[in-house]
Amino acid sequence: MSEFHASDRFAGPLRSLLSESEFLATTSVGVVLFDKRGVIVDCNESVVQLVGGTRETLIGRTAFDDEWDAVNREGKPFGAADIPGARTAETGEPTANAIMGVNVADGTRRWFTVDVCAAVVDGSIKGVISSYFDLTEQVVRERFLELLTEVQRATTVALDADEFLASACHAFVSVGGYGLTWIARRGLDQSHLEVVARAGTTDVVDDRAAGGVRGDGDSDSDPVNQAIATGLVQVRLDLSDDGAGWRRVLARSGLRSVVAIPIVLDQQSSCLVVASRHRFEFSDRVVEGLVHIATGIEFGAAHVASMDQLERSLDGTIAALARMTENRDPYTAGHQLGVGRLGEAIARELGLDDAFARLIRQSGVVHDIGKISVPAEILTRPGRLNQLEFTLIKKHPEVGADILTEASLPWPIAEVAHQHHERIDGSGYPDGLVGSAISLPARIIAVADVIEAMTHHRPYRAGLGLEVALDEVRNGAGRLYDAEVVEACLAVFASGYVLASNFGFAPV
Repeated sequence: MSEFHASDRFAGPLRSLLSESEFLATTSVGVVLFDKRGVIVDCNESVVQLVGGTRETLIGRTAFDDEWDAVNREGKPFGAADIPGARTAETGEPTANAIMGVNVADGTRRWFTVDVCAAVVDGSIKGVISSYFDLTEQVVRERFLELLTEVQRATTVALDADEFLASACHAFVSVGGYGLTWIARRGLDQSHLEVVARAGTTDVVDDRAAGGVRGDGDSDSDPVNQAIATGLVQVRLDLSDDGAGWRRVLARSGLRSVVAIPIVLDQQSSCLVVASRHRFEFSDRVVEGLVHIATGIEFGAAHVASMDQLERSLDGTIAALARMTENRDPYTAGHQLGVGRLGEAIARELGLDDAFARLIRQSGVVHDIGKISVPAEILTRPGRLNQLEFTLIKKHPEVGADILTEASLPWPIAEVAHQHHERIDGSGYPDGLVGSAISLPARIIAVADVIEAMTHHRPYRAGLGLEVALDEVRNGAGRLYDAEVVEACLAVFASGYVLASNFGFAPV
């Protein structure tokens, strides 16, 4: 702490700036006078109300005092040159709307917006006048809203519960600004905790250690075990005063407070653990917000798990539907699998998200299911088809769409079956759709369908080879086939994509 000398020749003039202003003495905005060294010369009563203590205990403290533990909006410590007012003291240029978080006298963290102007006496800068407006509720509310939004977003993109939990932990670090987050679950044998997700200072986290942290053993009364055993939130506000077990490991890693929140994952007792680089981080208000987010994690994990199960069920249904064609036409069965696989690759090349790409794969796997209505002898005939037989073949998109609609499968599966023979210039069938009237998934499967059909053997001809097939879609780009889809298809093969054999049938 910097020493303050009441006899400093400019202390009196600086104090007079405050004492002679009735407004500054009575306003609810905290006002502090600092000398050029960052030492508090005087303050109004509102600052005392905001940060605690007394006017006498505040005078003489420095803006750089470690006990403030001052951080910026992202929760990172200020450098000496970055703390609000430092540049103003040097240059005289005002500082406006700086956000600062500090530890106040009762051990909680409060947030302020800080405005600073130079204190000029006898024509020279003698210090700065800083005003502090309490922003704690707004900052905490915004922070938790951002964190909750990110956790909710993770439920829409995660492929399974483990990926969701990992994303949620990452959100606490990247959005919440915490130093370490992990989720521990009681093992099936109930003898230990297993860490199922973590983010931040993860080198201190052990998959199977008590509490989840590497280091000395710990008693059953540690926060994590206690949270799981009692179902109550456990908070440790200052790890520097807690020398037991893994809390000492956290403190040595620069983590100074921790909260353990009991949750239930997959019907197993679990715990969300959040550690901060700052003491007294977890006030009642902060813990309340974290408990709300922890509840969101419980629901999110259950939702993602159910969606994963639904996805597996959908794959099973689609595989069963695709098998309907296997006995009648093994060429069609293998072809559909190949089209789905290539369609997914093209979709990813186009930048479509994982869920959409998977739906396009599933659409491809059953796009020709309508051929079940075509007599097997026509499908497998080695010679050319007559006009009547070809007319029967051209009915399969509509029949397929009807079957898949009856099965109540998600969009765009039935639509792809209906539109995969449409062409950009309107020359396709069954409806002669033009351009964007054909859905993007159908445009993707149309290209994948042509590539797969031309490269593989059929009863009526040998396979024509990949280069011939690529030339077909390349020459038809913008006329028969969507130009962007063709470009993506060519890029997929240029990156090394290999077509699978379409002989035989395998599950989706």
